[in-house]
Amino acid sequence: MAAYDRDALRALLATRTFKRGDFLLVSGKRSRIYFNMKATMMTPEGAAQCARGLLSVLDKLDADYVAGLEMGAVPLLGGIAAASWDAGRPIGAVFVRKAAKAHGTSLMVEGLDDAGGETLKGKNVVLIDDVATSGGSILKAADQIAAAGGVMKDAIVILDREQGATEMLGERGITLHALFTATDLGVTEEDRKPID
Repeated sequence: MAAYDRDALRALLATRTFKRGDFLLVSGKRSRIYFNMKATMMTPEGAAQCARGLLSVLDKLDADYVAGLEMGAVPLLGGIAAASWDAGRPIGAVFVRKAAKAHGTSLMVEGLDDAGGETLKGKNVVLIDDVATSGGSILKAADQIAAAGGVMKDAIVILDREQGATEMLGERGITLHALFTATDLGVTEEDRKPID
């Protein structure tokens, strides 16, 4: 497997992902900056570099599984599962639905072989997301993983916007790791000024 190239991923994020304007975030806050991570994560190079970067952090952690909330985490989870297999250290991946489907199995946590008895009970699960702002999306996933019996000590994101996620997750005993911070990508104090 090719090595993680942090500079290459930073360049992709800077050119494809980082936008300035007036944006409404999932957290409900208005922002002068936006990071459209899908524009990087869905390219061949971006998908590979994101997976390799996340795996470089996972290699230092105790992880049986990775998990995250649909939609932002799903491409990353698949990439991690594939890259971990190629690296000879397979890590399972599951995703958390925002709401259970009315059809099929109606599960909130998808990806386990529940018919074969696979569960998260007592397993170390590292939470994954593309961007962390307040940490709310990561905590939604954490609640469902905890309900399924998973043990969580760490979360990894491609980008920490540096807007409270580290502190919020820390209150729940979860350490946030980030491949990049907003500052790393050139966000200025002017960019951080509130719009509302």
